[in-house]
Amino acid sequence: MPAALQSTLDAPKKRTRRRAAAAPSGETHLSAEQKRLIRLSFLRIEPALDLVAQLFFLKLFRLDPSLRKKFTGPVEIQAKKFAAGAKLAMISLGHEDGLAPTLKLLGARHRQMGIRTRHYRTMSRALVWTLERSLDKAFDRDTKDAWNALLAYFTKVMAG
Repeated sequence: MPAALQSTLDAPKKRTRRRAAAAPSGETHLSAEQKRLIRLSFLRIEPALDLVAQLFFLKLFRLDPSLRKKFTGPVEIQAKKFAAGAKLAMISLGHEDGLAPTLKLLGARHRQMGIRTRHYRTMSRALVWTLERSLDKAFDRDTKDAWNALLAYFTKVMAG
């Protein structure tokens, strides 16, 4: 495990129920504890990330079958793209403005595909459901709140 990531995981836990504020100018406003919880939960699912990503897409297409037409190709290919994006997001958590330009470009591409704000909300629901199933008891309230804050930021930036 990279030393920088390990040091954030070894930091003392602070219980927090605070939600992230709206993120101006590309900053997530996630607390250090929220970032730690997101990274830790991601490390737990990373060994099975392709399977977790496939489960996400299966849930997403059940929640909104119209999205299946917007994501061309087999679920396995979409899952690989999703896994790569998730890894990039985890790396970028330490760089507040590092992910915003990429998210804006991805959002522009998604808009061309017909993806709208409501679709991002559905994607967020599908991902939280997937994390709940994949992490079980390790996906506690604080971890869920942290992911919801991150996904709200993603939605805001990508929806433009």
